[in-house]
Amino acid sequence: MLRAIICAIIFLVAPIIHISAQKMNVESFRPDDKDITANTAPTLRMDKNGEKCALIKIQTTERQFMFDVGSLGIEYLEEQNASHPAEIWLYVPHGVKTITIQHPVLGVINDYDLGRSVKKGKTYVMKLTSDQVSTLVVDYDNEQFLNVAITPPYATFIINGMKQQLSPKGTCEIPLSFGTHTYRVTAKDYHPAESQVIINDKNNKQFLKIDLKQAFGYLTVEARPEFNGADVFIDGERAGALPMKDFPVASGNHKVRIHKQLYADYTRDIAVTDSAWVSITPAFSANYAEAELTVPADKGAQIFVDGALLGTGSWKGRLEAGHHKAEVRKDSHRTAVAEFDVEKDRKLTLTLERPQPIYGTLKVVTSPPGATVIVDGREAGLTPLTDDRLLIGQHSVEVVKKGHRNEKSSVIISENRTSDLNFSLTDICTASIIPSPSYANIFINDEWMNRNTSGALKLDKVAGEYKIKVTARGYTPWSRTMRLDGNTKDINVTLHRDYVRRNELYINAGFNLLCCQGVSFGVGGYYHKFNLEGNFLLGLSKSETIYWTDQNADTYPYGVSYKPMGGMVKLGYGFRIGNRIRLTPQVGCQIVSLSEKEEEYSGYGYSPVSSPMAVSATFGARLSVSLSPSLALSASPQYAVGVIKSDGYKALADLSSKIKGYSDGFGCNICLNLYF
Repeated sequence: MLRAIICAIIFLVAPIIHISAQKMNVESFRPDDKDITANTAPTLRMDKNGEKCALIKIQTTERQFMFDVGSLGIEYLEEQNASHPAEIWLYVPHGVKTITIQHPVLGVINDYDLGRSVKKGKTYVMKLTSDQVSTLVVDYDNEQFLNVAITPPYATFIINGMKQQLSPKGTCEIPLSFGTHTYRVTAKDYHPAESQVIINDKNNKQFLKIDLKQAFGYLTVEARPEFNGADVFIDGERAGALPMKDFPVASGNHKVRIHKQLYADYTRDIAVTDSAWVSITPAFSANYAEAELTVPADKGAQIFVDGALLGTGSWKGRLEAGHHKAEVRKDSHRTAVAEFDVEKDRKLTLTLERPQPIYGTLKVVTSPPGATVIVDGREAGLTPLTDDRLLIGQHSVEVVKKGHRNEKSSVIISENRTSDLNFSLTDICTASIIPSPSYANIFINDEWMNRNTSGALKLDKVAGEYKIKVTARGYTPWSRTMRLDGNTKDINVTLHRDYVRRNELYINAGFNLLCCQGVSFGVGGYYHKFNLEGNFLLGLSKSETIYWTDQNADTYPYGVSYKPMGGMVKLGYGFRIGNRIRLTPQVGCQIVSLSEKEEEYSGYGYSPVSSPMAVSATFGARLSVSLSPSLALSASPQYAVGVIKSDGYKALADLSSKIKGYSDGFGCNICLNLYF
């Protein structure tokens, strides 16, 4: 009694739970790199393009799912079975990105994004879950699965009026309530089967195997190899070509016709029974004659017989006996037609008419006139031109006139019509600029122009004024503004060596004259017209001997002479004088220090001064004369004014005018310069 009450409560409550809680969800989707099911026999499947399918293993405890992957389509669907009871195997072509999942109870997941395009021959795992929590005791006690296996696997299986989806192997598993169920199985070329199945065992699944009986037999046609390719017709419909073996034919009476060109048709009536074989060996009889077709004086004409192209100009071969239609075709010509009969085994020689040309008219006008007209690569005359013997169809037209740009166009010529072409020719310059040296750069309106390997630049410019500039390193630039037109002749440009460049570096070595006699070494450079130069001076001359004595000591005088040593930095601004001379006014700073050299000594002496040094401001100019692009002589006269002097230097300058002249007065540096 208690058990009955509990069952009744469950029976009443379960539907409410079932309706409110049922829902499905894709918990995960991932590739399984270790699973090779999709890439190995016998579980490998191929799509309609002959490529390996991707396999999606759908893990679920539910059944009766339907799947849709869009236009690519599902290739195979294998429901849960003994080999994979908790999985549905879905075979799809590579490239699938989304999937729609439907269930009659759990609902629909539309266009679920897989997050990637599936790849061919690869296995993927999808975990499909639901929160359907109700299980009816009544249903559980009165329901069981029916496992169905059908041959052929593409058959249609309907049970209780509902169509069931079969796997590629022809299997399915259906939950059925206890009782009697009616089914029907149909398939093309098979006899249908109808019956009933009883479900009454809750502990064991029921199995149903259905093998439909064939409603067809097999036809084999055997013939000699030379007849291979002959068309086989069954009841007026083409079934294939020879050789034919074990071709399935529906049971019943049929008319077979075999057609082979140049032979009489072979016909035969056959009777086909279920699962039986019928074999025939046709006999063919020749039905042709040797023929020769010729088109006189036109080797380009194409010969068609009954719509098939046989040859060009002439043809020899076999023609089937009977009535035929010959056509001689040629582009832009009127087709010539001839009908004739061929008698079996009687040679035929036929001369066909030539196709007649179809003409139209072309009129070409140019501004200015007098241009040469070239039609399809053939010179046709000068403009204005009218040509009324031009074949119909499309033609290429080009007009050429010296001093003008060539113009091209295409035109379609029609029968009994005049096609007009009008060209406005552009006046252009086609002369060349030939520079020397050949590697010089050429600019047109400040745009660098690429030239050929010889260095010449072929102009193709619309008439007008252009700025032409030619430059080369180590040469004076050449620039002109010129009018270019069709009468312009080749422009030869010879650049002159540039011995004085705007930007260059140099090193020098020379001799300093006047106040500080000695050798000098320097480095400098020009940027545009600005000059920066540094020099080091090593004095060779020495001052007169200066005698020093200690008034408190009984010693002889101490004699010392001095040599200058120093350096200078100068800034300048250069001016070109001709092609080889540059004058650069300069201002700078000069530092001179003195080194001692003992001349005479007697007794005990001492050093009278320490660190004799002077700083002077300099004013002068640098005059350079280029001997070559990389070698020049320079003279740099200057006047120095001492601005800072040490006490020791002042003491020495008071005693020696020569030492004073080291920091104050005129000097001149004569150098040999090497330019880069």
